[in-house]
Amino acid sequence: CCLAHDQCYSKAKSVCSSTDAPYVKSYKYSCQNKAITCSSSNNQCEMFICNCDRTAAMCFAKAPYEEAHLHLDKQKHCSS
Repeated sequence: CCLAHDQCYSKAKSVCSSTDAPYVKSYKYSCQNKAITCSSSNNQCEMFICNCDRTAAMCFAKAPYEEAHLHLDKQKHCSS
């Protein structure tokens, strides 16, 4: 989920202007009956980022929680 989200945000740079920072850009969305909907009032950049986050949220929702990963060594397992 995280890798796909990071790749999506990298692609957002081609859609968003150089002044838009994807990780801090706000957008409009709604959530109803466990369904996330990105607002049609979002501009192209906001819509792209919203869909990146929406896709990640759905991925996380499907993934099981691994109790063994509670204190995972991020330096060892998450660095590139």
